[in-house]
Amino acid sequence: MRKLKVVVGGYAVGFPLGGQVWMLMHMLKGLSRLGHEVIFLEDTAEWALPFDPNRGYASAESSHGRKVLAEAMEAIGLGGRWAYNSIFENTLWGMERGDLESFCSSADLFLNVSGVIPLRDAYMKAKVRAIIDTDPIFTQSKIAGDDWTRDYYKRHDVFFTVGCNIPTGSTGVDLAGIDYVPLCVPVVLDMWPMRDTPGQAFTTIGSWDAQGRDIVHEGKRLSWRKCEKYERIIDLPGTLPGVVLDLTMSGMKEDARRFAEHGWNVRDALLLSKDIWAYHDYILDSKGEFTVAKEQNIQLKSGWFSDRSATYLAAGRPVIVEDTGFGTYLPVGEGLVTFDGVDNAKAAIENVLADYPRHRAGARRIAEEFFDSDKVLTGLLAACGF
Repeated sequence: MRKLKVVVGGYAVGFPLGGQVWMLMHMLKGLSRLGHEVIFLEDTAEWALPFDPNRGYASAESSHGRKVLAEAMEAIGLGGRWAYNSIFENTLWGMERGDLESFCSSADLFLNVSGVIPLRDAYMKAKVRAIIDTDPIFTQSKIAGDDWTRDYYKRHDVFFTVGCNIPTGSTGVDLAGIDYVPLCVPVVLDMWPMRDTPGQAFTTIGSWDAQGRDIVHEGKRLSWRKCEKYERIIDLPGTLPGVVLDLTMSGMKEDARRFAEHGWNVRDALLLSKDIWAYHDYILDSKGEFTVAKEQNIQLKSGWFSDRSATYLAAGRPVIVEDTGFGTYLPVGEGLVTFDGVDNAKAAIENVLADYPRHRAGARRIAEEFFDSDKVLTGLLAACGF
């Protein structure tokens, strides 16, 4: 394949936390490893005040997020190859505007990750414009019910979704005439080496609650909230003496003490994730991941699989997660184990612990076969016509 010029649009300054930044690092580093010329572009628009984890709230001032982004780009060999445009601060940081617009004008591909960046004319001059839906079911519901969102998506040429069952039509959601292409999230495997240590706890990292993201499908409310799912298994630690279950979430508030009293090792995800390298090491040193999934994806079997979970697999740490239908394309049972309800969750954890080395090896094999950035991104570019 010839060397391509690729603009990756997304948000990192806007949400400078471990999971979000690592997702973009894999995309950027992965494309660069394949020999392509890559830049990262972020733009605030009017709806995206950057979040500052040190303050605990969003504001116009973006210095923390810009520092995180700059250091991340340096770490993957793309120092200085980023631009952050803030309408709130009336400033473009990183690349010079002339260099940015020149690159965009001559780009082969504009790759819009998560569909947050505003589609300014200066950014949309690439030969091919592609978008990646990273929040399946919710995204399709919003597109179907909102003209602005539908028009935004349809300004692209290629439409990827990490809900790999959505293109089949099996979920029953309205696809609004969009021809989706399934996409496994890319992981640069070299960045997640298997450590010899056994790990101390089954862990996960995420947000406890989210307002305004539930949907109604065929008259039934389907939740986006993880807090509702954990309530159903709050007694799980008491059934597994000697097993440490970390619950590393942001925004637990008064629920934190209650879950700790039930035996969960409660940690603040915000404190951990604001350091993207602490986030990275936390996953590498875990025994594995134990986590729930959003009801939307479970009930409609979207096939969604988390980019965070993919990094656990890459690190050779088994993943135990509720089934969203990903068994249609991922091997389940060795390294990746599903559960439904507290009894099955207990059995799944005991299954992994009964032959931990086998599950560790299985986890890494799945990552190598399905999430290796070289394979995933070569396929993505082929789907874009390159």
